[in-house]
Amino acid sequence: MLNGEDYFTRKGNYAFKGLIFCDDSAKITWVEMGWPGSVHDNWVWLNSDVYLSKEKYLNNKEYLLGDSAFSPSSVLAPAFKKGSNSNLRDDQCYFNTKLAKVRIKSKHCLGLLKARFQRLQGHPRVIKSKQDLDVILQVMMCACILHNLLINHPIPEDWMDNTVEVEDADVFDYHGDMGSRRDQLLAYLMETR
Repeated sequence: MLNGEDYFTRKGNYAFKGLIFCDDSAKITWVEMGWPGSVHDNWVWLNSDVYLSKEKYLNNKEYLLGDSAFSPSSVLAPAFKKGSNSNLRDDQCYFNTKLAKVRIKSKHCLGLLKARFQRLQGHPRVIKSKQDLDVILQVMMCACILHNLLINHPIPEDWMDNTVEVEDADVFDYHGDMGSRRDQLLAYLMETR
């Protein structure tokens, strides 16, 4: 594979990165994929069509929720990240707890997708050309489309893996756009507490 090292992840395997957004019913609402596995999640977000054309996809009252790997902005409210030499404040811990209760839906969505389409966890095709890469990305996109079509059909119990894989966020210290949606949500939660 041309530039194969770019697809080598910090966990020691080859992978593609992408963004999948879902709603509270585990329906996939946006997919952007094909980034090399070595790329940081936040870099993928900052270079995504949704981020670069926010006004096309989200109005002023809409925003996305994310984990602490992402930087806060006017359209993304991530969890607070514990600093290397400091703990989170009580209000930040409270915010992260409330956010986790909502974000679990995205974990369920990805779990359902991987349970239905186990091919997504490893692809046997060797990538020697752009056409090979395109085929893999098309298979991944088809799986996302079929996931949405099958969302109301139960998955047999023996298909489900009871372990939830949670990745540690890479260290990425970004302080841009501090008048962020996350700060607004934190203030609201503290008022209604």
